[in-house]
Amino acid sequence: MVSPATTRGLRALTVAFALSQFFRTCLAVMAPELQRDLLLSPAGFGALSSCFFLAFALAQVPVGVAFDRYGVGAPTRVLLALGVASALLFVLAPNGGTAMLAQLGLGLACAPVFMGLMHHASATLPPQRYVAFLGRSNALGMVGALLATAPLGWAVHAIGWRVPIALAALCMLFACIGVWRQVRDHGHADAKAEAPVAMLGASARLLALPAMWTLIPLCVAMAAGTAFRNAWGGPYLADVFGLQAGARGMALTVLSLGGFCTALLLPWLVRRASLKRCVLGWSLLAFVAAAALAMAPAAGLLPDLALLTVLGTVGMLHPLVMAHGRELVAPAQRGRGLGLLNSFVFLGSALAAWAFGLIADWGQRAQWAPAASYGAIFGCAAVLVLAGLLPYAFSPRPTTADARS
Repeated sequence: MVSPATTRGLRALTVAFALSQFFRTCLAVMAPELQRDLLLSPAGFGALSSCFFLAFALAQVPVGVAFDRYGVGAPTRVLLALGVASALLFVLAPNGGTAMLAQLGLGLACAPVFMGLMHHASATLPPQRYVAFLGRSNALGMVGALLATAPLGWAVHAIGWRVPIALAALCMLFACIGVWRQVRDHGHADAKAEAPVAMLGASARLLALPAMWTLIPLCVAMAAGTAFRNAWGGPYLADVFGLQAGARGMALTVLSLGGFCTALLLPWLVRRASLKRCVLGWSLLAFVAAAALAMAPAAGLLPDLALLTVLGTVGMLHPLVMAHGRELVAPAQRGRGLGLLNSFVFLGSALAAWAFGLIADWGQRAQWAPAASYGAIFGCAAVLVLAGLLPYAFSPRPTTADARS
């Protein structure tokens, strides 16, 4: 049986995760308006969107060390408090430089949330319930991504982007209070006996495990889908199909609904097949969608939106890959192990957002048609998925992560 205190703590972290999904997704809907108000080029917008994920990625290993040593609650509430200040800074940003600083702070604030949810669930739930719980939490977290699509698009069209972000800052304050009150863990006894420098060294030594390198390329490859749901989907729909903010929000709602449905479907598939087969099959599906978009980026709004939705769902493999990765390390190192893998997930997001911006900027300077620029971006995404899919095929088979629940 799971205690009521554990349930309340997991619920508080799930709410914080939904808010994290909002902040990592919202730039896609607001992209043209942000570029106009903050005087950003395509490359500048790519840099802005990459700031969040760069900070997110760099924080993962230190946050993992903090989780092993102090528990999930204390580091998470401290960083969420930083997020409240950063969100308010973003609201007041007069230019791109200030907005980038705010995005760095928001990336740090959101960095512990999903990893904290995974770590806390791993420590408090029976193994056979872990994958199913993460699937449900991933689906519930997508509510935040949904709020960052059509509702945000309508708000941006009606009152601009600053007021909705101010409301999100208020919600982050409530999330911080919820985690402070409900998540009261204290870390792992073995980890507390280690010096912080030794813990960082142990994190680096995890890179010497060959099995980790069968998962790391796929962690990076998830950015091929999330970069469009979180940043570049909005510019693509605006530049190629001429959609305004409200219509872009509706279209991006389809992407988030696709992610929501996929998050619910994947645990069901794992119970009927296996975790590794589900990851391989879904990654292959995303590769096919990316390749089709590369060949026909302006075939039509409906078919291309359907393909973009399929490509975006590759990011929903995140909890399955993390569940696979947690088996590769000892319990006292799981915070660091998850942090290491998560750092590559979000480093991939940062690099993809930046690289896609460079491709778009290059196409603009070369006077390519928008469809040609995005065809090149989708081609890059297809290569990224394939580069993650092939090494994962040689990963060790999960054991407890495959348990039926």
